[in-house]
Amino acid sequence: MIKKILTFITIIVILAIGFALYLANDFQSSLNAINPNDNNERIFTISDGQRAKEIAASLEKEGLIKNDLYLLIKLYLESKENKIQSGDYILKPAMSAQEIIDTITNGRATAKKLTVIEGWSLKDIAEEAEKMNIAKVQDFYDISGFPATDYRERVDKPQTFYSEKDFPFLKDKPTWVSIEGYLYPDTYYLPISAKPETIIKKALSNFDKKLTPELREEIKKQGKTIFEIVTMASVLEKEVKTLDDKKTVAGILYKRMEMNMPLQVDATTLYSQIKDVGADIDTKYNSPYNTYVTRGLPLGPICSPTIESIEAAVYPTKSNFLFYLSAKKDGKTIFSKTFEEHKKAILNHL
Repeated sequence: MIKKILTFITIIVILAIGFALYLANDFQSSLNAINPNDNNERIFTISDGQRAKEIAASLEKEGLIKNDLYLLIKLYLESKENKIQSGDYILKPAMSAQEIIDTITNGRATAKKLTVIEGWSLKDIAEEAEKMNIAKVQDFYDISGFPATDYRERVDKPQTFYSEKDFPFLKDKPTWVSIEGYLYPDTYYLPISAKPETIIKKALSNFDKKLTPELREEIKKQGKTIFEIVTMASVLEKEVKTLDDKKTVAGILYKRMEMNMPLQVDATTLYSQIKDVGADIDTKYNSPYNTYVTRGLPLGPICSPTIESIEAAVYPTKSNFLFYLSAKKDGKTIFSKTFEEHKKAILNHL
């Protein structure tokens, strides 16, 4: 009798092991590419708040994986069920389940990628958007505002894609000024159906995160507005390179404003003429951005500044300097206390 029981148990164990091996093999097989030879790209959309179970089912329905249950198990085994990111992804039947999991959880394979470089202006961003077939430059301007112009002529133009409720830091921005300066420089991963609004909202949200509560409190404490700080920061971004130099130049420019002395910043004047740095400057050009003919800050920001430039605008360095210039050879910033010293620096370094 005992012998029969042991034989029965042995058979059960063998069957259990066999079944387990079968499941393991089937599990591994289900994670292989559904069609290794099919490299046709497909756009797969994951919506905000969509659950892992729904996503796995959609992947199987779209013919991108073999078994939604096994994909779901794999997600849970890797603790990635809550790391799936929304967006439009380029997937292929030739991708394994692991490759698909890696793609939808790191968010780096969305259909389009736009990099806003430090110091880029709205013009630069709009032109890049056009290159990526997201929108025509003019269509981008219709939403963001127009660079280097007096926006008072367009004060009645509706701009409903963003609001002070969504982005409170825009509250002190004049209504006739574009959102130049607020599109934070960074790399943005966009859906295939991206529109100018998509880029703008992402960049504004990023700016909102970068501008910490501490910075906002300090700006308020100094009696300044976020708009003024972003404007100053954009000037610093274009004029000098290092954080120390930015802080020193910020101190110089604030001092000039206190003295009611024109800022005479080449970068703002070039922006007013929609020219690149290094181009010939018309210092008499009539524009609210030309700081050779107007006193104080220009009408608004002239580019997208980094958080480093924003911090320099908030925490300037006081000094005895009143003049500065960037040397042509090495880009080093030369500071001077008097105009006579400044003229000598020009002769020696330009």
